[in-house]
Amino acid sequence: MSFAFPQLIQTITMWNIIAEQPTLLAIMVGICAVALIVAWLQSGDRRFALGSIPFVLMIPLSYYVAGQIETDREQILRLIETTARAVEANDHQTAVSVIGDPETRQRALAELPKYEFTRVRAGNIQIRMVEGSFPPEATVDLDASVRLSQARGGMQNIPVTRRVILTFQKEPDEQWVVTDYTHMPLTGGGGR
Repeated sequence: MSFAFPQLIQTITMWNIIAEQPTLLAIMVGICAVALIVAWLQSGDRRFALGSIPFVLMIPLSYYVAGQIETDREQILRLIETTARAVEANDHQTAVSVIGDPETRQRALAELPKYEFTRVRAGNIQIRMVEGSFPPEATVDLDASVRLSQARGGMQNIPVTRRVILTFQKEPDEQWVVTDYTHMPLTGGGGR
């Protein structure tokens, strides 16, 4: 099971920068610290040196804070990764546990047992948060590369690549669930 680095599409907010891009925040804070240190070295005024200390301390703090926060996008990525592992292990109940809609869950439970999976990879993951939706929703577009066999014989160990589109919805308990999914050939076309 491998998990490719996703392309995340959403409005960048300070919260996202703090939680998901601590290196960017550390660079910005580091620039402030360096500017104060340079000012101290050129002027000899200790206040500049003392003023740089909080900025220097904020650099490791930014990484610590980022490690403690799980954003909505990170929750969705975790669910995708967990589901991919469950599908690869042919653990259908765990694979569909992320599906909140009963009809969609039944559809997946009817579909999954037809195949035995030996490899599942998710890549080219794009997450788009639906602005203004209540409850919050996200659309996920990803490429799934699997190696599978038909459960009742027939084709064995066949590589298949599909485009998968998932609709996620945030529940009142702050957990994300899948409310619908579609899969189709990578070149387009319809599918389910």
